[in-house]
Amino acid sequence: MNKFFTILAFLILPSSFCFSQKSKMQFGIINKYEQNLVTYEKDPKAEAVIIFDAGKSKFIDADGGYNIKFTRKKRIKILNTKGIALSKISIPFYTDGYGKTENITSIEAYCYNIENGKIVRKPLDQKNIFKEQINNNWKVKKFVFPDVKKGSIIEYKYTLETPFLFNLPDWTFQDKIPTIYSEYSVHMIPFYEYTYIAQGTSRFDFNTSTISENKRTWGIVNHGFATGVGNGIEFAEKINVYAMKDVPAFRDESYISSPEDYFVKIDFQLSKINQPNGQVKDIVSTWSKLNKGLLDNSKFGKYLNKSKKLAKKILASQIDISSKNETLNQKNIINYVKSNFNWNGVNSKYASKTSKEFLSQKSGNSTDINLFLCALLKAAGFDAKPAILSTRNHGKIRGKHPFAHAFNNTIVLVKSEKQTYLTDGTDALLAYNRIPINCINEKGLIVEKDNPKNWIKLSTKVNSINTKSINININPEQLIAETDLSIQTNEFESLALKNSLKNDTLKIKEQLIKNGLTEIQTISTLNYNRNNLAYIINCKGKSQIEKIGNKIIVSPFLNFPIKENKLKEMKRSYPIDLIYSRTKNFESTINIPEGYKVNTLPKNYKMDNGLAEIKLECVKNENNIIVKGTYSFKKSVYKPAEYGGIKSYFNTIIKKFNEPIVFEEIN
Repeated sequence: MNKFFTILAFLILPSSFCFSQKSKMQFGIINKYEQNLVTYEKDPKAEAVIIFDAGKSKFIDADGGYNIKFTRKKRIKILNTKGIALSKISIPFYTDGYGKTENITSIEAYCYNIENGKIVRKPLDQKNIFKEQINNNWKVKKFVFPDVKKGSIIEYKYTLETPFLFNLPDWTFQDKIPTIYSEYSVHMIPFYEYTYIAQGTSRFDFNTSTISENKRTWGIVNHGFATGVGNGIEFAEKINVYAMKDVPAFRDESYISSPEDYFVKIDFQLSKINQPNGQVKDIVSTWSKLNKGLLDNSKFGKYLNKSKKLAKKILASQIDISSKNETLNQKNIINYVKSNFNWNGVNSKYASKTSKEFLSQKSGNSTDINLFLCALLKAAGFDAKPAILSTRNHGKIRGKHPFAHAFNNTIVLVKSEKQTYLTDGTDALLAYNRIPINCINEKGLIVEKDNPKNWIKLSTKVNSINTKSINININPEQLIAETDLSIQTNEFESLALKNSLKNDTLKIKEQLIKNGLTEIQTISTLNYNRNNLAYIINCKGKSQIEKIGNKIIVSPFLNFPIKENKLKEMKRSYPIDLIYSRTKNFESTINIPEGYKVNTLPKNYKMDNGLAEIKLECVKNENNIIVKGTYSFKKSVYKPAEYGGIKSYFNTIIKKFNEPIVFEEIN
């Protein structure tokens, strides 16, 4: 289980540990151990190892206030060719869109190789550092180390300056490769107080808090005998150091919400500002304040209120809510938003424009759209409330602490006599009473005045089904099979298929060829834009038949069944998150070719318990063979203790559903 705690005191361990590690962290100096390292003894299968990763945050003077200067230096040993991929480095930095931005002020990087018994150092050419826009708020600086190969040592350091004091840079001790030593030091000043959450650990290998011997000042400080001169403050920094050694690699990334939810890390949140004049300002320290802050914000609560006035005009002229069926009226409102407004791909908990701008431009971020949707539902007399959440790629919400930056998205809760459901207006391919897959991330917070800590589960109990019906007519002379295929999907299985293939004939064809068809004659689809009905793909084509000697080998389900188990570790300390429960059905009818008899058939199999169901049934008739298979994972999320069982079920599915049928030529 992950363990979280808020800083109350500091655990002081012997300083010899820290000093011995620091002696190995001299940038630009490679020692013999690093040169001779061929395999990391604590993780022999590692493709690379982080020798050290050290960060430091320090408050610096800036325009009468303070910015944070964050520096980092990191060294990696490449142990095999797979590790060469780590030579690509990306350093993200944030801009708020209103003039404030983080800046990366320097990058220095080197690659070291042993040539003719000597270390050869090649620096990164500054011309090969590139800046790339990720979205409206995030940019990244990228570079690739030169001449990296097996045995190389790469190291880099950079400095980032940020004006965003609300979010002191966090620190991740763990990576996808093992780490020998990781250290983060924070030089605190008395004007800002932070709370932190440590994730994945209950203690550090080294953790101290000391007072700096160097004095700093704010304002003018008079050390003379005159009175009434100077209004400044003299202070010393409080240096907090957090370090860990021999941190294992985080490898098993399959079926999880986000690796960030499980990395060993430390995350900071500004909790209080102590003004030099003695005034104290508490920053969102309670759930009540977080709710009130949102409801009073021009980009959230005030946006919602102003949207209601515009919503009434739209309801009167553009949306039919005349039905006595309230569900139908709600559906019409939600589908109106889905059809008339475009999501720009940005998730945010704040609107990006005014409601008038959104209405005229017909596009916006997730909160622009969903707060306007909430306003429409409210204006129509329905009980609708906004709910904030963290998307799966942003990480889970830690409910113990009101960290505002932990939320990055808004959806809508609708309550009525017949049903209570969550809805979202950003995805036109999703049913009116469903939220996007990326939003299914444990829990969200309803934003309302009188109930500041009203959590709602984001999980879904709806089972999603994918059914494949296959008809295979074998031509033994040409070693091909005329193949008819029908794929029927609903719920999130349907959405996944729609999002990946876009109802594009070329993309569908490419996917079918990957799954065993060699020639496509016709393709047709049904219900792409009808979210209440199953999405169907029909195909007529040919598939290849394998012949060995006098035997013909046929895969009854083509290449559709999974071939590899993504669960590879022996055990797991975090959940198996499938997002939603699912059922996969297969049914194949294969003709018995003339002049052949059945040699081998898949064996029938059946298991069923509270976690999963697996069933395979093969029936031989006079002229054909019918093979039916189904497997269901009954839960959307499984506990770590259930990992072994789920892993074994995947192994069983791979083995049973890929068993071939063998026909033997009659002499």
